[in-house]
Amino acid sequence: MKIGTKSLLRRSASLLKVTICLILLAAPGWCLDLPKAAASDPGVLRLGEQMYREGLLPSGEPMKAVIAGDVHVPGNAFSCVSCHLRSGIGSLEGQILSPPTNGLKLYKPYYQYPLPQGWEYGKVRKGMWDMPESTAIYRPAYTDKTLAAALRGGVDPLGRELNSAMPRYQLDDRDMAILIAYLKTLSAEPSPGVDPQYKYIRFATVIAGDVPDADRKEMMSFLEGLMAYHNRQGQIRNRYQSVKIGDVTEMRPASFNYPIFTITPWQLTGPPDTWRAQLEEHYRKEPVFALLGGLSAGDWRPMHEFSEQNKIPCLLPITDLPVISDTDWYTLYFSKGIYQEGESAARFLELNTQAEKDTRVLQVVEDSARARALARGFEDAWKDLGRHAPDTVHLAAGVSISAAKIRSLNEQKRPAVILLWTSNGTLPALEALAADKDAAQRIHVSATLLGKELMNIPEKARNITYISYPYRIDDETDFFTYNAKSWMRDRKIPFGDKRIATRLFSLSNVLLEPFRVVKQDFNPAGLGKGDVIMEEQYEMMLHVRRNYYRDYLFDVIGMFGDRPSIDYERLSFGPGQRYMSKGCFIAQLAPGPKPKLIKKSDWVIY
Repeated sequence: MKIGTKSLLRRSASLLKVTICLILLAAPGWCLDLPKAAASDPGVLRLGEQMYREGLLPSGEPMKAVIAGDVHVPGNAFSCVSCHLRSGIGSLEGQILSPPTNGLKLYKPYYQYPLPQGWEYGKVRKGMWDMPESTAIYRPAYTDKTLAAALRGGVDPLGRELNSAMPRYQLDDRDMAILIAYLKTLSAEPSPGVDPQYKYIRFATVIAGDVPDADRKEMMSFLEGLMAYHNRQGQIRNRYQSVKIGDVTEMRPASFNYPIFTITPWQLTGPPDTWRAQLEEHYRKEPVFALLGGLSAGDWRPMHEFSEQNKIPCLLPITDLPVISDTDWYTLYFSKGIYQEGESAARFLELNTQAEKDTRVLQVVEDSARARALARGFEDAWKDLGRHAPDTVHLAAGVSISAAKIRSLNEQKRPAVILLWTSNGTLPALEALAADKDAAQRIHVSATLLGKELMNIPEKARNITYISYPYRIDDETDFFTYNAKSWMRDRKIPFGDKRIATRLFSLSNVLLEPFRVVKQDFNPAGLGKGDVIMEEQYEMMLHVRRNYYRDYLFDVIGMFGDRPSIDYERLSFGPGQRYMSKGCFIAQLAPGPKPKLIKKSDWVIY
């Protein structure tokens, strides 16, 4: 009798939910015709983008929303982009699958694969593919009216309740029309640089200014080798695909396209203030999907701003001078460059000294863009730590630090810590400080600025000299490094001490992995009838799958886990993160004629 009562109550509750959904769909303001918002109006799209990405109404006020039934939250804390990502193609996080919200998908029938009943994390399974299965749920195409109902009341076109984690937004008809107009344009067409039949995708790389020929050759050899490797794999996979029917696996003619990649070098000449115009002209003549790698004789700002303005991804340029920004989207850097070395020195100094808040720090900065970026990194981090600004001395153009100069500065300033952000003359200056018992007993230098002179730091100065070192410190005998370098040797790709090709090896993951073809036939018994195991569903979300939208490429990259690297301790990813290597070692040189670097800090020290 008790079991029957519970069953009856469950059925009544389900019926009540459906009834409420139908009432909501018929309520005033839910099924009335929405005002039309012109999707071609840039002003409308800008406001819709603001609603989608920032959770802000056209008025600038936060959108109001409800989650989990009765919890009122501001829309700027629960914006659409948080779950459905910038491209609107969706994501899978934990046990919540966020389906596509772009118009191309919303206004067509869709099959969603929810997590199966009894899904358990941490359960020991017999093998990788021993996972529970999930049956597709059919959803008819949305209309403007049913989409408004979903956004306001959390019900799909059939009146089924959506996940309670999805906010129910309180929008009037005008604001709703603006948001819907934006969704209709979101990831609606493949980005420039993609062939209409998806047969090829064009890329470019930038060589800006007077880049040494050896550096150019190293980068181009790697990029061309990477293109050839991908295209060879594509030629094979475009012929056949593996299809499993029941217990039988067959090779059938491929029903999908594995796009061929092309790469074109964009050479920029003349002064840096002309580079932006040259970039625009290159792009006008040959639109590309993304920029890969890149070298510059100056800082990366002209290329960075070009990418931001034209919404073109730029993947992993080789530069010590990236643009430091918390909001820019379209350039993915290895790190914050030499700025990060300055940050790391400040964090290490804070954590590893008993210095008072007013401890005097002398910062000597040579006249170069890299030294100024290094000093700025230290100053910004030092300020964030609540410390007084360092006493900074800028050397004049053409002037190097010297033993006499550093002795004079030390006598005048009497600092507790000296930061020598210099290259030429640094070694004699260190020797002079080591010989002066009254001089500061903690000196910080930069591995990037010292370059090959790093290993020549005078032995007497090694115990007081701390080095900001942005790369791995090991003997490079790990399996990943061995295989990576073997791959390059087999293709006769040079790799030198400037770490150009070895750093760009990360493109093997960052570029090729999202475009790898995954299992295509998720429904062997027909759409809406077949099952899909969870690994296949997750794998599907981590690949582009013919969604050739620039923002989606970055969305996919943001879902990567940490990756190994030849040069960096590790490369970490996350949604919206644009600097992959987030650490830096502080090291010292060991005694002896052939010194090794000794770690004085962990990799991530902030």
